[in-house]
Amino acid sequence: MTSPHLDDGPGRGAVTFRFKAGWCDLTLATGEQGMRTFRATALNDAFASLVAAVADLAGGGHETRLRAVLWGGEPGGVFLDFATVVPDHVALVVHGMAERNWIAGVAAPNWMPVRGEVLLTSLQPRTELLGAFLAGFTGVARLVRPNGHIEGWGHPYPADTVAAIRDALER
Repeated sequence: MTSPHLDDGPGRGAVTFRFKAGWCDLTLATGEQGMRTFRATALNDAFASLVAAVADLAGGGHETRLRAVLWGGEPGGVFLDFATVVPDHVALVVHGMAERNWIAGVAAPNWMPVRGEVLLTSLQPRTELLGAFLAGFTGVARLVRPNGHIEGWGHPYPADTVAAIRDALER
């Protein structure tokens, strides 16, 4: 079985987030009708970790860089692995977890971030792939409460980091 690609077909690269009661659903469009949704718990601020990873890759460059994000559920979750692989392109591979019990304090004593099954892959120009994530991050801004936290999430919205992504992609 092959894994779906984020860049398959029309509507490629759509990235959306939904927050509710301490959960964040990340949905990635995988073509004209396909979508994959991955859920994270607010035990860790996976959303801010994802924004930081994208910001780190947004500036481009000639060296290979790897950034991993634990998008952890209760239990389980996925690893979002990003890499700059060729000039001005970014790869994304979403892996399941080989060991689903990752939560600190209750994790198996020997838990390690071992990747499981490949669930989704993508290789796109940097501005297209990271721009899709930027659009998703920007859409979350409407959910920010006066205290700066994302409604339904309980963590602050990383506005400065999102602005840095926008600036880097516009260069």
